[in-house]
Amino acid sequence: MIIIKQTKDTIEDTVHDALSEIKYNPQHERVLIKPCIPSPCQVGAPYITNHRITAGVIDYLRQQGIKEIIVGEGPLRDYDRTFAVSGYEKMCKNRDVKLINLHHTERMGINWDYGELMIPSLILDSEYINIAKLKVHTSTTVTLGMKNQMGLLRKEDNKKIHLLGLHRPIAAMSGVVKPNLIIIDAINGEQGGPPGKHGQRVQDINLVICGTNLLATDAAASRLMGFSPENILHLKMASDMEIGDFEDEMKGVSLDECKMNFIPLTDHRRICNLYYHWTDETCSGCLGLMAEIRAFALSHPWHLGRFIRYGLLQRMDILTGKPKTISKTFGRILGVGDCMMDIAIEHGIPFVHGCPPRAVDVLRQV
Repeated sequence: MIIIKQTKDTIEDTVHDALSEIKYNPQHERVLIKPCIPSPCQVGAPYITNHRITAGVIDYLRQQGIKEIIVGEGPLRDYDRTFAVSGYEKMCKNRDVKLINLHHTERMGINWDYGELMIPSLILDSEYINIAKLKVHTSTTVTLGMKNQMGLLRKEDNKKIHLLGLHRPIAAMSGVVKPNLIIIDAINGEQGGPPGKHGQRVQDINLVICGTNLLATDAAASRLMGFSPENILHLKMASDMEIGDFEDEMKGVSLDECKMNFIPLTDHRRICNLYYHWTDETCSGCLGLMAEIRAFALSHPWHLGRFIRYGLLQRMDILTGKPKTISKTFGRILGVGDCMMDIAIEHGIPFVHGCPPRAVDVLRQV
């Protein structure tokens, strides 16, 4: 069952109405809610799950008699700040709900296609609710429920999944870690921009998507964004692996009424003459490095001068992951991150170690 609900009154009321209409009835006495809050973003940013959607789920669960509710996420960096600026710390405190960093929780191994997967042990004896965000992604086209589950993993396993090929491991994980409820925050969203530009906001979508089948819910959200699920590699692989179906019973607003045309992300970001490139092997650590480099350069005059030289006056290409080709159109080239080491050595490219490297170390090589 999937329902697409237009927001009315408050976001919390909309979530309550959606869950009531699909007759969601939690089967466990304890509930783990996993939103998408990977890094510090202000309240309402299109990159994270709106805390009011999570609040609406908590309110509904309370009415269902659930007393033990835990909100957990494994942020990429700046854990305390991530929870504070996103509104989650205050919201959970006001509702007397525990907010935990999943990097610090007890884990248990489960078998999957690639050996043993260490997941938070809470999932095994709790109702598990996955609250994702409607947005595009550099490698997987979309970031929805299946991709959101990577936030359950240890950092080393997250990196391993990228090196295993990313798409099939995401699909395989959805076959062994199955949420009881999936919600997609489509209040607003993130899409790509003109060639080389990174994500831009899509405002006033004002929808909430709820489902009980992970693949079908992601497929519906993909169609809403204007993408065919058959063309999204990890969704197609999950279907081929018979983990689920693309179709499920639909309620609420029809897809034909709300379908949009999201712009996908490119495989690089450009700031003037500075180009930052990535591949499927580039994990979130290096994907977020560009913003850290820019912030560090702006706060340190010495590095700012070097940044201007190769970011404004001359072309520079920073490569991450495992690029298959080195274009003749590139300017000065710098390899970044341990995944690039073999390629950098093969092509004689200057290289910065780290997984991910520090922004200051990259700027010292610029």
